[in-house]
Amino acid sequence: AMAASTRLCDEHGREVVIGRTSGYWLSPADFVCSEESADVCDCLDGLGFPRDWPAVYSQSAALKSLVGKRGRIPSKRAAVAGVPTPEQKAKVPADLVCYRLQSFANAERVAQLAGLPVVRGWAVFERLDRPPGAAFVAERHWWNSFPDGSWVDMTPRPEAYPSLLLAEAANAAPKCRSVLSASDLLLAQRLMHVRFPQACASVSNGARVASAGAGASASASVCAAVGASASASSASTADASAAGTGPRPKPLNGSSKPTNGSSKASQLDYSKWSRLVDSDDEDEGAASAAAAPTERAPMEDVGAKDLAAGKEPRRQPPIPDYLVGNTGGGGGTNCFLSICKLFDADAAKEKAASNAHQLAQTLGKTFHYGLMDARRQRFYRDAIAALPAGAFVVVLGLGSVLPAMQVARRKQGKGVLLDMSTRLADLAREILKDNSLALPVTAVTEGLDKEDAVRKALAKHVPATAKQVVILTELMAPDLLSSGVVPACRAAHMAVKAVAPRATVQHLPQILELSATPIEVRSQRLGDFDVRAFNAFRHTSSNDKADLWWWPVRLDNQPETVVGALGPSLSLCGFDFDRSSEIALEEVRRNLMFTFDQKGRCNAIGLWWTAKFGDLEYSTRPRVAEKAPEPPGKGKDGTEEHSRSEWKQAVHYLAGETSVFVGDQMEVLVSIAPRFTVRMMQQSAFSVEAPQWVQAPSTAKISATLPILPYHFLMLTDLHRLEAYAAAIRDAVRQQRTRLKRRVRVLDAGCGLGLLGMTAALEGAEVWMCEAVPIMRQMCREVISANAKDIASKKGLVNLMPAMMSTRLQVGEDVPERFDVIVSEVMDIWCLGEGVIPTMRHAHQKLLAQGGVIIPSRLTIYVQPLELQLWAKAERDYQTKLTALGETFKAKFSPMRIQQFSHRMLCDEPAVALEIDLCDVPKRPADGAPNLQNLCIRMGGQPALRANISQMTVSTAGVLSGYGIWWEADLGNGHQLSNAPTSPQRSWKQLVRWLDKPRFVADGEPVQVLACYNENQVNVEDIHMTDDIVAQCQEQMAAAGAAAPQQQQQQQPELQQQQQQQPARPQAPQEQQQAQSRQPKKRQLGQSAPK
Repeated sequence: AMAASTRLCDEHGREVVIGRTSGYWLSPADFVCSEESADVCDCLDGLGFPRDWPAVYSQSAALKSLVGKRGRIPSKRAAVAGVPTPEQKAKVPADLVCYRLQSFANAERVAQLAGLPVVRGWAVFERLDRPPGAAFVAERHWWNSFPDGSWVDMTPRPEAYPSLLLAEAANAAPKCRSVLSASDLLLAQRLMHVRFPQACASVSNGARVASAGAGASASASVCAAVGASASASSASTADASAAGTGPRPKPLNGSSKPTNGSSKASQLDYSKWSRLVDSDDEDEGAASAAAAPTERAPMEDVGAKDLAAGKEPRRQPPIPDYLVGNTGGGGGTNCFLSICKLFDADAAKEKAASNAHQLAQTLGKTFHYGLMDARRQRFYRDAIAALPAGAFVVVLGLGSVLPAMQVARRKQGKGVLLDMSTRLADLAREILKDNSLALPVTAVTEGLDKEDAVRKALAKHVPATAKQVVILTELMAPDLLSSGVVPACRAAHMAVKAVAPRATVQHLPQILELSATPIEVRSQRLGDFDVRAFNAFRHTSSNDKADLWWWPVRLDNQPETVVGALGPSLSLCGFDFDRSSEIALEEVRRNLMFTFDQKGRCNAIGLWWTAKFGDLEYSTRPRVAEKAPEPPGKGKDGTEEHSRSEWKQAVHYLAGETSVFVGDQMEVLVSIAPRFTVRMMQQSAFSVEAPQWVQAPSTAKISATLPILPYHFLMLTDLHRLEAYAAAIRDAVRQQRTRLKRRVRVLDAGCGLGLLGMTAALEGAEVWMCEAVPIMRQMCREVISANAKDIASKKGLVNLMPAMMSTRLQVGEDVPERFDVIVSEVMDIWCLGEGVIPTMRHAHQKLLAQGGVIIPSRLTIYVQPLELQLWAKAERDYQTKLTALGETFKAKFSPMRIQQFSHRMLCDEPAVALEIDLCDVPKRPADGAPNLQNLCIRMGGQPALRANISQMTVSTAGVLSGYGIWWEADLGNGHQLSNAPTSPQRSWKQLVRWLDKPRFVADGEPVQVLACYNENQVNVEDIHMTDDIVAQCQEQMAAAGAAAPQQQQQQQPELQQQQQQQPARPQAPQEQQQAQSRQPKKRQLGQSAPK
C-alpha cells in the first residue's frame, strides 16, 4: 500500500509517499542507548544536552561506554556545536534550504554548494529522567566542517537544543538511502511531536491518502509538520512544506514577509528606556485593541531600564587610571626616538624608573619580532649581498641586529653604525664583540634626523675619497613615517655628500611606497548578541591634547570580526632615497578618491608599505588586500616559513561608517607630514557618524588617544571566553530558579558591554548591571538597546545602574534586595590586577543572598617550570650569539603567548601555586603576623594575604629559564575558564617569571617556588640555594653552635647566684615531677650531643 503524507517532505521539499520516496530516513537502528536493555522508543522522550558538561565527559562511565574509544559507537572527537552564527551562515549560499530530521541530506547539500566536508557521527543526548550522568542516547547525525576544523550543523533543531554534543564516529557512521516505510514514517511522527510540538499543533489533522489500503490508515494519523515556525531554534535554516501547502522555506540570510491576510504587528521600539517593554502586550496589534482584555497573572517587568535616566548622579570617587583610556595610539614625532630617550634616561638614574620594566619589554619585543621576520631578513640578506664590493655602508639604527652584523662580516669595504640611543649603541658593541666582529658604532643622541650631528659623526669614519656609500636603515613604522625614516635618510644622504662629495650615494631600501585602501573592520555579533554599537569606539574623537591617529592592527588576525578590503589600493606617497636631496619634509595635503569594488560598510583606511631594492621587494601588505594571496616562502630545508611581519598595518579609523556598493566613490583628505605621520579626514557624507560622547578622555593625569583600553577590542574576538561564562550563567540561573520558584535576581559587577548580564536576562532573570567607567556604561546602554527585543521575548529584565563601582553598592539604597547570582569578569593577565578580590569579597559579604552563588567562586594560580630562550631560535637559524640582547632587555615578568615560542615544559603537569576562595578571602594579617608557617611574607611592604610553597619534580632535563604562570577560574557546575597556554581564549596571555640566572635541572630533581598574593598582585619566586649559599649557611650554623656552650657557661654562675638569693618555697608533687622531667639526662661517654 502507498500513502502520501502532506506534512512530511523529502530532502528536496517534495511530498513523501510510503513505499515510493527514496532518501535518508531515520530508523530505530540509528539510535544507540548506553543502557543495552533499553527500548529505543522509550528513550525518545525527555532527552537533553548532557548535564554537568564538560565534566561529565570524563567522569561518566555510561557516556564513556557509549562514545568512548572502546564504547558501543567509538568516537575520535567530540565537541559542542551551537546554533550557526551569522558569520557561519554567510559562508554558505543564501538560497540553501535545510529540513528537519534530514541531517544526512542537509550535510551533503552544504558540502556540494559550499564545499564544506561532511562529518559523520552521532548527536549525543542525556536521558533527563535518569540521575545525572547515568544514561545517554546517541542518534546518527551528519554535519559539516570548516577549513579551520570547527564544526557547523545546519539542520534545524528545536529550541530545547541550543547546543548539541556531536561525536565524530571512528568508523564514519555510514548511512544508506532507502525507500520510506510505514515504520520510518511513524518514527518521524514521534520525533516531530517530541521535538517540534508547536509546529505539529499548527498543522491540520487531516491527511491526503494516495490510495486505499492498510498503509493509508497508518499514514492518515501522521502529523509530521515541516515549515518554518517559531519553534525553530535557528533563523539560519528553514523547513520546506509540502507543495501548495504551508509557508515557503526562508533563505539562510533572508527574512520572511508576513502572510497576506494576517494583521501586521506594530513596530516595537526597544531603544526607549523610559518605559518597560513587553512584547506580549504590544504584539497584539490594532485588531486586538477592541477585544476584551485576556485574564492572566500580573506580568513581570521585561525589557530594559536605564536607572540613571532623569536622576542626579551620585558623587563617586575618581575612577582608577588603569580603567581609563589608552595612550598607545600611533603617530607622533618620531615615536621610536621618544622611547629610546626614555630608555637612556632610565639608565642614567640611580634607581630604576617605574616604567623601566615596560620600556625593556617594548624594545625587547621590537627586536624579537624583527629577528623572527624571515621575509624581512631574507630581503636585507639578499640586498646586502648584492652591494658593490668596495662600498662603505652607513647603518642607521641597530634595527633587527642581523643586517648590521652582515655588514660587519663583509670581506671588502668598511662601514659604521649610527644609533640615536646610547644604550642601544652599547648593545651593538657588545653583540659585535661577542661574535668577533668589528664595526665602528657611534651614538648620535641629538637624533638621526639632525644633519649637522650626523655629519660630525660620519666625518670620523667615512673617507673623503670614498667612491660608493650605501645608507642602510630599518627605521620604518607601521605607517612608514612615524619612526623618522624619511628625515633620517635625507640627513644621512646630505651628510655623506658633505663628507665625501665625489661619492655615489645609494640607499637600502632605495624606494619606500605607502599604499592605502578603504576597508571595513567591524564587530557584528558575538555569540547570541548584536554588538554593532561597539564599533563606535573605533571612531576616536579628538580632545584638547590628542588628535586623530592611526592604530596598529594585524588585519589578518581578527576572528569574530568582519575585515575586508572594499576597493583597490592607491599609492599615497613614495620616496626614492637615491634622490634624497629632492625630498621636501613639509606637510602635503591632497584629496584621494577611492573607488569601491566590494559591497560593505567602510569605516577605516588601511595603510601598508612596500620597500624595494633593485628586483627585491618586502611589503607589509595584509592577505585581505591581496586578490591572489602569495604562498608562504620556503625555508632552507624546503619547508614553508611561518613568519609574519614585525610591522602591523596602520588602520586610520574614520569618523563614521559609510554604506558602499560596487562602483561607489569616497573622497578623503590626506595630510602627509614626512617628519610626523599620515592623517585622514573623510570628505564624503557618512551613513552613520560617530556619536558625540565617543571621545578620548583628557585629564590632569592622562591624555588618552583611545576612549577605552585596547583589550576590549581583543575580547570582542574571544568567543571561547563568552561561551564559557554563558554556559555557567545559564546553569546557575536555572538552578536558582528551580530552588527559589521565582525569577532570579542577578548582578553583573563591572559589566563592560553587558554580555554576561544579558546572558542571564535571556534566561528570564532580572539583571542589575554595574559599570564604573561612564563611557563604557554608555556603550553598554547602546548594546543593551540593540538586544532588548530578544531580552523582552525571553521575559528577562535588565536594569542598567548609574556609573559606579560595585563595591559602592548598598542594599536598600542602590538596590532593593540581595542577589541570587553575582557574576563578574574582572581578571587580568595577573588574575588579580583589576580588583577581583575586593569586588567579590564585597559582593559575597554585602550583596549575595543566602544560598546564592558567585561566578567565579574560586581562582587557582598554576606554575610550571619551562625552558624558553627567546633568542635561541634566531641564534640557531642565523649562527650568531645574541646573549647581550637578553641581558639588556631583561625583565622579571614577561606577558607572552607561550605556545608561539619554541619551548619545553620541564614537568609533566603544572603545580598549584595558589588557591583563592572568593567566598572566603582571608583578611590582611597584622604587621608581622605569620602567613606561611612561622614566617611573614611581605608584598610592597605589607604582609601578603597568603603565601604558599609548591614543589615540582623535573620530568625532562633541561635549562630552567623560568616559570610559566597562568590561572583558572571555577565558574561552577563543571565550567572553567583559563588562560593556560593550551586554551583557545584570546583575551589573556600568560606570564613568564624569568630566573636571574638560568640553570640546568636534571630529571627527577625537585624545584620549589614561593607564591603569594595581596589584594591585586601575585608574586612568584624561585627557591634555590646554590652550593655557595649552603656552605655559607653551614659555616654560620657551626659557628653559632660552637658559641652556645661558652655563652651557657658564662650565664650559669649568674643563674646560681640568683637562685640562692630567692627564698625557697615548698613544691607540690606535680611541680616536682615537672621539674625532674625538665632536667637534662646525663649522656654516656662517647654519646654525641643532639643536633
